[in-house]
Amino acid sequence: MKEMVSNAGQRDRTNQENRPRIMAKWTTRILLSLGILIVLLLAAAVILPIVFKDKIEAAVKEEVNKNINATVDWGEWDISLLRNFPNLSVEVSDVKVSNKAPFEGIDLARIGELSLTMDIKSLWSDKIDLKRIGLKKPYFHVKVLADGAANYDIALADSTAVEEEATEESAFNIGLREYWIEDGHIIYDDEPLTFYLELAGLQHKGSGDFTQDLFTLNTTTTADTVNVRYDGIGYLRKAKADIKADLDMDLPNMKFTFKENEATVNQLVLGFDGWLAMPADDIDMDITWNAKKSDLGTLLSLIPAEFASDMSGVNMSGKAGFRGYVKGTYNDNTMPGFGLDVDVDNGRFQYPDLPKSVENIFIDLNLTSPQGNDMDGLVVDLKRFALTMAGNPVEARMHLTTPISDPNVDAELKAALDLASVKQVVPMEEDLKGNFSADVRMKGRMSDVEAQRYEKFTAEGSMSLQGMEYTSDSIPFDVGIKSLLFDFSPRFRALTNFDGKVGSSNIQAKGRMDNYLQWWLRDSTLVGSFDIAANKLDLNELMGPAEEEDAAATAEADTSAMTVIEVPGNIDFTLKAACGEVIYDDLNLTNVRGGLRVHDQRIDLRDVFFNLFGGSVTMAGGYVAKDITAPRIDLRYDVKDLDIEQTVAYIDMVQKMAPIAKTCKGKFSTTLEMEATLDEAMQPIMSTLLGAGTLRTANVQVDGFQPLVDIAQALKIKEIENTRLQDVAFSYEFKDGKMITKPFDVKIDRIKANVGGTTAFADQAIDYDMKAKIPSNMFGAAAAQTVGSLLGEANRFLGTDVKVPEELDVTVKITGTVDKPIIKPVFAGGTSSVKETVIEAVKETINEEIGKAKEEAIARAKEERDRMIAEAQKQADQMKAQARSEAARVKGEAYAAADKLVNDAKDPISKAAAKVAAQKLKQEADKKEQQFVAEADKRADGLVNTARNKGDDLVRKAEETDTTVK
Repeated sequence: MKEMVSNAGQRDRTNQENRPRIMAKWTTRILLSLGILIVLLLAAAVILPIVFKDKIEAAVKEEVNKNINATVDWGEWDISLLRNFPNLSVEVSDVKVSNKAPFEGIDLARIGELSLTMDIKSLWSDKIDLKRIGLKKPYFHVKVLADGAANYDIALADSTAVEEEATEESAFNIGLREYWIEDGHIIYDDEPLTFYLELAGLQHKGSGDFTQDLFTLNTTTTADTVNVRYDGIGYLRKAKADIKADLDMDLPNMKFTFKENEATVNQLVLGFDGWLAMPADDIDMDITWNAKKSDLGTLLSLIPAEFASDMSGVNMSGKAGFRGYVKGTYNDNTMPGFGLDVDVDNGRFQYPDLPKSVENIFIDLNLTSPQGNDMDGLVVDLKRFALTMAGNPVEARMHLTTPISDPNVDAELKAALDLASVKQVVPMEEDLKGNFSADVRMKGRMSDVEAQRYEKFTAEGSMSLQGMEYTSDSIPFDVGIKSLLFDFSPRFRALTNFDGKVGSSNIQAKGRMDNYLQWWLRDSTLVGSFDIAANKLDLNELMGPAEEEDAAATAEADTSAMTVIEVPGNIDFTLKAACGEVIYDDLNLTNVRGGLRVHDQRIDLRDVFFNLFGGSVTMAGGYVAKDITAPRIDLRYDVKDLDIEQTVAYIDMVQKMAPIAKTCKGKFSTTLEMEATLDEAMQPIMSTLLGAGTLRTANVQVDGFQPLVDIAQALKIKEIENTRLQDVAFSYEFKDGKMITKPFDVKIDRIKANVGGTTAFADQAIDYDMKAKIPSNMFGAAAAQTVGSLLGEANRFLGTDVKVPEELDVTVKITGTVDKPIIKPVFAGGTSSVKETVIEAVKETINEEIGKAKEEAIARAKEERDRMIAEAQKQADQMKAQARSEAARVKGEAYAAADKLVNDAKDPISKAAAKVAAQKLKQEADKKEQQFVAEADKRADGLVNTARNKGDDLVRKAEETDTTVK
């Protein structure tokens, strides 16, 4: 035991002595392992993105594109720990997000380079810490279509994700410290709002610690070019913007408060104060703004670019103010209230090179709307708008309340302008002359006008333009208004007189607008009626001279230049027009007259008449533009005696519907009802064309129509290659992308034909059937010689005098296309050649002749039979009469002898015996008479029967004769 204890103690001492050495050994191993691990991690950080780059990229692209309704792609990319160690750096170049239908051809985003730096340790925490993120040369194009569809809405619906999001708040957060945009380009195009914004040369930088709940965000923004259009008016064009703004950020409450800030657009410098908060779905705000400069130039810089010239160097004076506010809550149901004040006091400006100025400018305008969603609370108070332009005064004021429920207006306008003075005030190349004057007053409530209480509403005065002349290098014609006069009343605004001239076209008009107040104040439909007259309307002159181009380029340009004609939905105008001449291109329409109604986004034509191409056209119908992507027409025509060549030259659709027309000379008349959808170039989409009509021609020359040429070659009848058609009339319809011609009779040269079939609009495929009777002598001398020899042999053999048939029946199947037709003629009897057809016709004619001879022979046989029977009957009747006469004579002699025997008896006994003997003698005489007559009748009947049998044999032989030519 002692030994064991001694050994154990010895081991403990040994272990204690070796422990430092063992610890050092394990420590060295651990440090070495950690060093190797760090080296491996660093190597992995460098090598793994390179080794697995393609696989990572493919997997990410597949996953991204699988979850959005767009196509995402990018170029070179790089992930590195070394560049900003220990932060992770990512760089991706040529990022592209391309939209799909209905936004084909639009890229939502194109980014030259996207770079970000993040704390790699944050990948294993509940918040991703982004140090910085930047975009180089980004291009963003946001498009909102008329139906509200937006190209930024690219996320695919995922009901599972929505449910999870609704029931569980995500633990994924991102912190950001700095972001920037270098040389950006942003386009926002919103069709429903008719709003367009473009920022180019955009530089933006923001910095702040988004990892904190409370911090200050410092931003700077500049843009070299700012373009803004709203409702068709350009408010900013190539403007410059410079914005510096610091915001106090309260992320837990999502409240952002303006600190030091300044926004400069052109010369307007604004300062903002207040805050904006988004605690939940609502957006609360209380923001005010005020112009930091009070000179007139700051305010004039807001004048829309459409109406303002370059104002650099302009001498300006006067004070101006521009301030406003937005206060309240924005959500789906409410809008914040707002207010705007604009004032100008004794303003004046004068261009340095012009002799006169605009002065005495006074503006006092206040707009307030306590609740933005209740626009009926809007008050527009224009206390004064006044200016004097080169000595010509303009004064206006307006006060408007309750604009939605019952507009209450008090407005007045007075002006007396010498238009020639405009050029002395504002730089302009155009020459303008004339005098404009206005003296109009309106006061009252719209409810009184609508209730026809006109005595309670004041609307009076007039507006006139006299002796106006306008000349500009931008238009190749002068515009002049000799007289224009509007008279105002509560019921209507009357166009009392209009007498004007556009180029060489003189125009006169008069009429009235019946509810102009409702249209102005309520945006209701404007109803009007006008009578318009003109001696000439030269559209060529109005459109300007065409540039010299080749025909194909010109046609292409004309087609591409045409766009869908939009028709306003808030007007209802009825027009009656008469024009002596309308000139368009080489078209001359004369004696133009008719009615026109523009309403409900459509144009209705009523009894429109004009002369054209040597004939006349009467038309009615409509053009409907409710869907501008697919406008429709429904038209009715009554066309009389139009020249075919001119019609084809100027109306392309005629060639598509009736290709034969381009080879015709003459006149045509037609009645037609049609409807179709139009394309973006206002041309009918032929597959949608529906309609029907009739066409008539009296005397038309057809030269070189390919199907007719090929028919002539197939039949070897050269005369019909170029021919004249007389008195053609047929019905047709449009359906299924084809023109369907109903069968009709027509005479082609001397050929009587019946033709019907279809022509396809798209590929000009044709499918027609022609049944014709062709004169035999049209087949030529060779065919006549062949037929003549055949007939000579037949007549000599049969003893007939058969001649060539005057006409041959032919059926022609016409398929293929108009330019490359396929002709298949089929002659009577199913033959396919002229020779076979003539032979068959000759055989038929000979058979007809022989058949006639056979009938005549049968008739003669029957006649002979009847004669023979009649002759036999006559002889038989004579034989019977002679037999009866002879029998009567013999009987009479026997009766006389019997009577003599009785008379010769002397005594009674002798008499009694004589009577008995006489009776017996008479009986024998009667019996002999009957026998003699019967034998004679038998011989006579036999004679008749023999004649009848002989006659029947003659008839039977005639009937059984074979007269068919093989």
